Amino acid sequence: MSNPKIAVIGLGFMGAKWSRLIAENGLIDLAVVSDLRTDVGEQLASAYEAEFCPDPMEAAGHPDVDGVVVCTPEHLHVEIAMTAIESGKALAVEKPIAHTLEAAERMTDRAEEAGVPLLAGHVLRFEPRYAAIRNAIDAGEIGEVQAVRSERIGLVADQEILRGRTSIALYYGVHEFDIARWYAGDVATVAAARSSGVVRSQGYDVEDLYSAVLTFRSGAHGTAMIGWSLPPKTPGYGLAGFTVIGDSGVLQVRQGTTGFMKVLGDGPSDADIYYSPEVHGSLYGALGIEVDHFARVVRGEADPVCTGSDGTEALRLSLAMEEAARTGEAVKL
Repeated sequence: MSNPKIAVIGLGFMGAKWSRLIAENGLIDLAVVSDLRTDVGEQLASAYEAEFCPDPMEAAGHPDVDGVVVCTPEHLHVEIAMTAIESGKALAVEKPIAHTLEAAERMTDRAEEAGVPLLAGHVLRFEPRYAAIRNAIDAGEIGEVQAVRSERIGLVADQEILRGRTSIALYYGVHEFDIARWYAGDVATVAAARSSGVVRSQGYDVEDLYSAVLTFRSGAHGTAMIGWSLPPKTPGYGLAGFTVIGDSGVLQVRQGTTGFMKVLGDGPSDADIYYSPEVHGSLYGALGIEVDHFARVVRGEADPVCTGSDGTEALRLSLAMEEAARTGEAVKL
């Protein structure tokens, strides 16, 4: 059979990577790209011999397309996704799945009703080190999970791209809380505190840092420190990692440790080793594994490993963290 055809909508940092990886994937074909910026869309369409469609809704319902990838800013996800769902297209939506719980639930509920597979684009699910932790938990190698601990603290320089348009909860929180649920199950309560001032001093009206305490329905507990207030020269794109403690073992990812050093004239320089590194002219890494998984979802050969409901719950926890920090009271879920 011929390969299923895919449309990518939103051609920023992630959309451009999805487009290239789909074009390089042997199981699906990049057929349509869409962006409100005509110059960007036409350039990428020409590079990958795809059709440029300036209207995202038209691209989402394109009659020649079998699957749709939504990489727009999160507040634009739901209407594009709903068009794809109503057209019966397999769907991948970059994280966060939406900007509000109402939007996320509307999307996921309709996908379930229509029988349309929906992959929430949480790339850490496809990062081999994080997947290795889940494999060890599933195999019973550390016994019952007692506690989890995570951190994901980016740089003030993140705002050179984001420019204050989104929050810590939506940008980083959904990553950490999705993985926490993946390892320890559903969360019962979230308590949190936050600080601000560093990023606001740079002209962006967002918080610096959150510390969250989680209790899980299983009886496990955990902490997460999430933010983006580190100095620009902090190596490893910031601080990140995950620890899982069981009653008979421990598992840990130290994300900043790559085993690769790159020092230029102005000092250490980061390099992407895990997420979408280029090797011999092609992209690979965790995002490549995710795209390959989505290809099998579109072909009907696999179910999404991170569902729309998973994406919705990660969003619910992230927003609960914000509420707990704002009110000073734990949020029950």
